[in-house]
Amino acid sequence: MEPTGAYACRQDVAAPDPNVPKVHAAAIAQAPQGDILTVYYGGTSEGSANQALYLSRLAAGKKTWSKPEVVFDEPGKADGNPVLWSDGKRLYLFFVTIEGHGWEQAPIRLITSDDGGHTWSDPAYIRKEWGWMVGTNPIRMSNGEVLLPIYDESGSSSGFYVFSQDMSTWKAYPEEQGSWIRTPKGSIQPTVAEVEPGRLVAYLRTGDGAIYKSESTDFARTWSAPVAEPIGNPNSRVAALKLADGNLVLAYNPWVEHRSPMRLSLSPDKGRTWENTVDVEAQSGPQFTYPVLTQSADGFIHLVYSYNRNNIRHVVFNEQYLRDSVGLISNWPEHTSTEFKNGVRRNVVRQCSYAPAKGN
Repeated sequence: MEPTGAYACRQDVAAPDPNVPKVHAAAIAQAPQGDILTVYYGGTSEGSANQALYLSRLAAGKKTWSKPEVVFDEPGKADGNPVLWSDGKRLYLFFVTIEGHGWEQAPIRLITSDDGGHTWSDPAYIRKEWGWMVGTNPIRMSNGEVLLPIYDESGSSSGFYVFSQDMSTWKAYPEEQGSWIRTPKGSIQPTVAEVEPGRLVAYLRTGDGAIYKSESTDFARTWSAPVAEPIGNPNSRVAALKLADGNLVLAYNPWVEHRSPMRLSLSPDKGRTWENTVDVEAQSGPQFTYPVLTQSADGFIHLVYSYNRNNIRHVVFNEQYLRDSVGLISNWPEHTSTEFKNGVRRNVVRQCSYAPAKGN
């Protein structure tokens, strides 16, 4: 039976691979042809020399993810923090490669694909100097420019690259790095939504026990002093997404002490209030971290996140699911699929009912 009303399904992108024991920091985007792609880094341990970028595909018309394949690997160096974005014709994969002894010693790089992620260009540098990082989704602003959130790994402050419409040039803002967004204990990995033309809202991972928010009214050139939201943050990344109808979705860990549960909240008023909260992972103990969100052309919303850093997990859902606020039961340490469809929560299903539609 096709889903009617609220729908959600949670499944592994791929079962844990003993040869790639640590995976983390997934990105997600829909390719122009309709496939949903996720890219993440994996290796022996975080920062290990064999750490590479892996890609898995939920192909149009398919209900399960493909076996992950290496999409980029700089020999003898750790590649990480992939950020995947599509402009409707081309896929852009931003990432960093550790050239020194840690994340603070890595340049920002870019590869692109014009065939839906099957083949990729040689890497180009966005910034050769070490210290700045990527990790959260770009957005195309209403003036046509593309905003890519960045942050200073060692300085714990957040800024933004603004790209020209054709992605050929870019510049960092605020122009003076001393004016970048910083909370008392540091704020990194900003996630951004344009709630009105030119007005942007950034939500920040912090060491201050709460998600902080900063706003810009001039297309990311300048930003307000960050203020704490009434939402806890255990120094863990968050994800914000503006839906096609203008509502906002936030994915986050709500407690100060633990990187669990994985929670979703919906805002109907441009982030002023958050309603219709639901947990898609509710178990304490394992970590559910580094969420990222996207909306596919069929209107469904996609969330990927690290599942205790030994797998990447995917949840597909619609807005009605958030409004009905039906949580999904965690199944750690199992790797079964879970679905809510037609008013019934099935804790174990063979596969999700959802399959992405074909694109152009």
